[in-house]
Amino acid sequence: MSEPVVYVSEEFSKTARHAWIWQIVRGALAIIFGILALFWPLQTAVALALLVGIFALVDGIVDIVDAIRFRGSPGVGLRVFLGIVSLLFGALVLFWPQISLAVLAVLVAIWAILIGALQIIANISLRKESGRSWVWGVVAGAIGVIFGIVVLITPKAGVITLIWLLGIWAIVFGIILIVLGLQLRKAASVAIVAP
Repeated sequence: MSEPVVYVSEEFSKTARHAWIWQIVRGALAIIFGILALFWPLQTAVALALLVGIFALVDGIVDIVDAIRFRGSPGVGLRVFLGIVSLLFGALVLFWPQISLAVLAVLVAIWAILIGALQIIANISLRKESGRSWVWGVVAGAIGVIFGIVVLITPKAGVITLIWLLGIWAIVFGIILIVLGLQLRKAASVAIVAP
């Protein structure tokens, strides 16, 4: 039984040829962050804020650099905005001295929901020309939104609970980004114009 034909626009295929590696880099960074969150003894909100802030800054920079490299491609504006949101969040968390756990939890939740929603929108807008790879981007975004909602509805969770939620989310998010990168790599070798 033959596999169904997957339609990928030629323009998307060209972009995917260079962009897939960045998704894998972002995924690897997220996994490293998740492992650090789970196994590094972070007993205070300030230590957790430092780790979260650095991750958000690095992720935002990677997103913006990737988007600028492919300016003119579909979805670039949203990618730049997504990167700016992560940069601003990272800077806010890093430069807010004596941030409380409650405030940090709310900020992390809002960031995850916003980033997840933007990722969903960006990937849905590419669904007609990106084959099946857009689905993984939507899944990654949905996990971010779900994580953010879970954090918001558990406001009295302690630092350990927040760290575990954050670590698990980052690892799952990272794995899905790596799968997305591999799907983009596959899409890069296919350029079939839909009839």
